[in-house]
Amino acid sequence: MSVRETVPIVIQTTDTVEQKRAFDYWRSTALARVDATMLAPDVPFTAGRRLAVSTHGVVLHTLSGPIGVERTAHHVRQDGRDDIAIAFLVQGGGFVEQGNSGALLSAGDITVHAMDQPFAIGSRDAYEEIRLQVPRAAFLAQVGNVPAFVGRKLRATPLSGLFATYLRSFSETVGGMTEAEAGIALEGVLHLLRALADGQGDQGDNDLSGDAVRSLALAHIERRLHDPAFGPESLPAALRVSRSRLYAAFTGDEGVAAKIRDARLDRAYRRLRSRTSGTRIGSVMANCGFTDAAAFSRAFRRRFGMAPRDVLEGRF
Repeated sequence: MSVRETVPIVIQTTDTVEQKRAFDYWRSTALARVDATMLAPDVPFTAGRRLAVSTHGVVLHTLSGPIGVERTAHHVRQDGRDDIAIAFLVQGGGFVEQGNSGALLSAGDITVHAMDQPFAIGSRDAYEEIRLQVPRAAFLAQVGNVPAFVGRKLRATPLSGLFATYLRSFSETVGGMTEAEAGIALEGVLHLLRALADGQGDQGDNDLSGDAVRSLALAHIERRLHDPAFGPESLPAALRVSRSRLYAAFTGDEGVAAKIRDARLDRAYRRLRSRTSGTRIGSVMANCGFTDAAAFSRAFRRRFGMAPRDVLEGRF
């Protein structure tokens, strides 16, 4: 009687190492092909993921603490990977940047990025993600032109829930499938993605619209919130757009500097409200890019009508 060979499963977790070594362990194993940064260094880091590795693609189901990941030109040259990653954010929020595209991400969003180009992706909160990495040829055949998708998120449609359910089911059951069955199921995922992409409009236009500039700027702001030196003057060069185009994307009372300040304050509010064990106002302030405690407190009061300590202690 022949043995039924199924897709192998690999489990990676920080539970097997000391807490103080958890992030370094994760960075050197699960994230060895990218640069990784802790985006909430005052929060104990934990992570785990389940990988199903088949000849048709790789499925990764990840739960992780806040982290930023950057794949640089050095990484691209070093390993020569050419697969396409399709990521579905189950819980949490984050950002993605690739080329001249970028987006803020929230639970339920789907985004695509190519491994043969530099990109940045991450989350400032704990998150859950299901990711499918497929050969470029499979993506081209089943979905479409890669540059039309990278660095963007697909807008929600009536098919989004079906795609999410199918992808989650595939992730949970692929370990019991043969290679042939996994290939058929993976084609189903890509067909649903193609259906989601239909009707999204022409996403491949390299002449950035005002909305595209704004989306890219918001993603870059989210990525750099922790850096106190980051300000509106550095955005045009980072995004490779003119200052006038950048500022035109933020009209009315909402200037670029105000958007950066408010993003930092909103991030601080979320961190304080989560009241993770050991949370300190000074650490939250620093991790959100503020260097002056008095200025932070004044700005926080103006935006939320209460002091940072009121939020931390639940008095709201």
